[in-house]
Amino acid sequence: MNAKALLNYAGSLLGALLFVIAMNLIIVPHALYSGTLTGVAQIIEDIILSHTHVQVPENYNITGIALLLLNIPLMIMVLKVHNTGFPFKTILTIVFLTATMALIPIPSEPIIYDALTACIVGGAIAGFGAGFTLRCGGSGGGTDLIGVFCSVKYPNFTVGKVSLIIGFFVYSYALFAYDLNTVIYSAIFTMIYSFVLDHVHYQNIKTSAFIFTTKPEAVQALIIDQLSRGATVWEGKGAYSGKHTHIFVTVVSKYEMPQLKRNVSKADSGAFIIFNNKVGVEGNFQRRL
Repeated sequence: MNAKALLNYAGSLLGALLFVIAMNLIIVPHALYSGTLTGVAQIIEDIILSHTHVQVPENYNITGIALLLLNIPLMIMVLKVHNTGFPFKTILTIVFLTATMALIPIPSEPIIYDALTACIVGGAIAGFGAGFTLRCGGSGGGTDLIGVFCSVKYPNFTVGKVSLIIGFFVYSYALFAYDLNTVIYSAIFTMIYSFVLDHVHYQNIKTSAFIFTTKPEAVQALIIDQLSRGATVWEGKGAYSGKHTHIFVTVVSKYEMPQLKRNVSKADSGAFIIFNNKVGVEGNFQRRL
């Protein structure tokens, strides 16, 4: 394993640690809920502790264990529809997140007393941690796994819809079990968390690429076969050289951009590429995890 791979593993685990620190030290002391699968795990913990004789040491929780139990069937589901299998980094990150969530003690009193400030700070740290994990090629599971499954099995059922359903379930529980303030602050935390995550992990930032090449067959093959993206191709003519050329127009995510540049250079060292970041796309553009 080379140094870059080791750094990605370390970064993935560091991101998971930051997420757990935000949850255990800042959010949980205020009895707030995450509007993600972590929130479902929190609900499971509430139900177990309220209706069973399970004893948990003071200042500790079993949310991480519940989250692991939720992730296991999700991983099995994805393995059934996704032939490439799971990266070891994802499994390692999920186990590490579970362990740290169980081992990091929860303060008896909130570290940040003001609930709104706790939501902002906790959301920023948790979002940065989760986004950094994704940026390093790892994943804490949860909605990511559901997104992979849906992208293969139900392409029209997006991750956004899944998140809305999970959030509605979590907030409905919080409303009936606690009060409206808990729901409002939990929603604020989740919105800040999602906003920061999306900006740290720029998988959803789209980039349009204009590729000018004299080797259209090779470029077309790498766009369609290697990136599984579509493209529109025009025939053109160089104003200065007078040579015939082909212009490919495609849209990729920012994560796919380095691979596109690298492969186009290999296919045609004389190719000319124009990139335009943060383009707006309407229609059938596949968003990937």
